[in-house]
Amino acid sequence: MGGLLGQGAPEAMNAAGFSDSPHLFYAGYDEKGEYFQLFQIGFGGIPGRPVGDGPDGHSLWPGFTNVPNEFIEAYFPLRIERYETIADSGGAGLHRGGNGLTVAYRFLADGTISVHDERWLTYPWGVNGGEPGMRSSKRLVRTDGSEQWLGAKSEGIKVKQGDMLYFNTWGGGGWGDPYDRDPELVRADVARSLVSADGAKRYGVVIAVDGSVDEAATEALRADLREKRGEPGLFDFGGTIEEIKARCKAETHLDPPVPPTFAQTG
Repeated sequence: MGGLLGQGAPEAMNAAGFSDSPHLFYAGYDEKGEYFQLFQIGFGGIPGRPVGDGPDGHSLWPGFTNVPNEFIEAYFPLRIERYETIADSGGAGLHRGGNGLTVAYRFLADGTISVHDERWLTYPWGVNGGEPGMRSSKRLVRTDGSEQWLGAKSEGIKVKQGDMLYFNTWGGGGWGDPYDRDPELVRADVARSLVSADGAKRYGVVIAVDGSVDEAATEALRADLREKRGEPGLFDFGGTIEEIKARCKAETHLDPPVPPTFAQTG
């Protein structure tokens, strides 16, 4: 709705964020034989906005806060071994899209998990020259080392003690031309590990070995990138739906969706 209505006032519209609340369900019986059921809400990248960058790994609703990891670990048979933002997952822009989160859950009891999320296929779009953010992914690593990539809607997945789930949420789209972003802001993001040195080049910024901005190289790179790109459009979806589906398997480890086949009656 924001993308639709925002076309009437593009300068005031937001990019696309992580939108819904990613959900993880984990249920089973602990070592004492007692039943448990966890309903965990995740957070992702807030979109770039006319007023500034989107927050990293945050809720779209200001009243929501994350439950401390120690609380979850105290009440459920799991360990959260990683909880951090994913560098470069936010879309580049004059105002950067917020980064998504990677949360690694180590299951300490056999059980069943389900995942409810979005944006595994399409990207969170950027606006006014901003680039799209990274999609979500869910990777289950078994104790024998085998991996299973889960879809955004997965039900009744059996897990064993010691299995690890990497629950990666999506970043927000960028707002505005990334080549207009202050290079010092990009340098600061690199210093804070929110953007990688290589990812800084999406903003046309070259980071020197000592961590400073190479001003001459940055000016030359931005001029070259602007010439190759031309005038940016209102939306950047990361390509057409057919282009996105064509590279789906390579990028997501999942097969692209196919149109439904309806049974003929009568």
